[in-house]
Amino acid sequence: MQDDQLLFDFVIVGAGSAGCVLAGNLSASGKHSVLLLEAGPDRTGFWIKTPLGYGHSIVNKSVNWMYASEPEPGLGGRTVPVPRGRIVGGSSAINAMVYMRGTKADYDEWAHDGNPDWAWDKVLDSYKRMENHCVRDAWHGTTGPLQVNSRASVAHPICNAFLEAGDQLQIPRNDDFNGERVDGLGYYHHTICSSAKRMSASRGWLDPARGRSNFKLLANARAISLEISDHAVTGVVYRRNGRVFTARARREVVLAGGAINTPHLLMVSGIGPGAALRKAGVEVRHELPAVGQHMQDHFAYDMQFRSRVPTLNQQLSTWPGRLRAGLQYYLFGSGPLSSGTTHAGGFVKSAPSRDMANLQLYFSPLTRDLEPGSPGRMAQADPYAAFSMGICNTRPRSRGEVSLSSNDMTDAPLIRFNFLDHPEDMAEMIEGVGALRALADAPALQKIIESEYLPGPDVRSDEDLEQDIRARGYSIYHPCGSCRMGPVKDEAVVNSRLKVHQIQGLRIADASVLPFVVTGNLNGPSMMIGQRASEIILEDSSA
Repeated sequence: MQDDQLLFDFVIVGAGSAGCVLAGNLSASGKHSVLLLEAGPDRTGFWIKTPLGYGHSIVNKSVNWMYASEPEPGLGGRTVPVPRGRIVGGSSAINAMVYMRGTKADYDEWAHDGNPDWAWDKVLDSYKRMENHCVRDAWHGTTGPLQVNSRASVAHPICNAFLEAGDQLQIPRNDDFNGERVDGLGYYHHTICSSAKRMSASRGWLDPARGRSNFKLLANARAISLEISDHAVTGVVYRRNGRVFTARARREVVLAGGAINTPHLLMVSGIGPGAALRKAGVEVRHELPAVGQHMQDHFAYDMQFRSRVPTLNQQLSTWPGRLRAGLQYYLFGSGPLSSGTTHAGGFVKSAPSRDMANLQLYFSPLTRDLEPGSPGRMAQADPYAAFSMGICNTRPRSRGEVSLSSNDMTDAPLIRFNFLDHPEDMAEMIEGVGALRALADAPALQKIIESEYLPGPDVRSDEDLEQDIRARGYSIYHPCGSCRMGPVKDEAVVNSRLKVHQIQGLRIADASVLPFVVTGNLNGPSMMIGQRASEIILEDSSA
């Protein structure tokens, strides 16, 4: 079948974390034909397969959209990198692989706000169907395509001091943040195979789909607009190999481009806030005020400490060290390249007065010379023994937006997070520094800390801490909510069944639909959205 003759039951835009799951499941049903469009390449290679390879991928424009925010007022006018996967597998092919699901309270609040298909009991079943989890109990699935493993056995020994410090502060140990409770400190689980290779959504769901006669993947196919007729979306206009084609859907088009590209495509196609579209020179085809609005992200801040004992810095800061690490991984599937850099962490209250654990902690036996995700070159490990402890507030109150820079899809959208716009976000971060310093002052970490050098022991007052947080804080790359789910058209973009309000033939299935960001990392929830979307779509198509 030629590109210009494409007609499928479902056309999915975006082969990312959610899109791969959705396409794989819909085609596996055998009931429908599925076309999956991806703007980036269909590529695997050393850096993509290798867990620590994300240090390379995150600055590689051939597999990363390399977006950046507009100057952020709350960060002194700094712009913030916004890496997004531009490759089959999407951000699951270039991320740090920490696997989290969020909490029961997160999803039950989604349901309470008018999204009954996303209550915890339904979402938990979807997670279980996805997972082949290393923890074998009632909380986890063990027969799904997604391998989730603990890397505790290969974590750097310095992590033991961090966990022991938690014990000394009576912070509970938690060996499974996706189990019955989320609070406590422990080792993270990662989407890393038992063979020590990255477990992307493409590997889990598309590899089995590639031989199916009812499935077609088109890589390097950039969606540039939606085909709309009488308040119905009938197809997708895309550019491939310098030519423009249209793929049409008998049943539905499903957008899975993520929290940046999905609202961008909608608005360029004339679906969104009318005044903003007209200002950008776009004809309004369907007024939908919430498109691009309500965007959220987890904002992070690190403290760094010189260490009296070796860290990963010594192994990765020199060419001989990197060569040894590469050979160790190539020959034995072990060593620093076999895991991410965030080995341990957890969830704690920023202050005793908080109702629940509102901070996520990250412990890394590595420090680097660049802001994470900075374009231009790979971050290099510092040439001295050091480690970092970081925080992010799990439920930020500040809201941003994605808007148009022009009426052309090839022009990057305008991205504004408005980090720290809400005063409570800053209050939590300042309290979080206190929580990190309490851990650093515990005997277990005091034994190995030579000195705190960022922000430094003299940065103590709330005013000085606020200044440093605004100067050094960064996105942890969890944008979501820009096409949020909800029952009211003027406040949301899709309903509980992921159908775009008051337009036929169009759904959204990616992190943009989150009503609010969940507790923890977002790659697991993004894949779950693809899983749950496939279940909903198959239910609706058989009704």
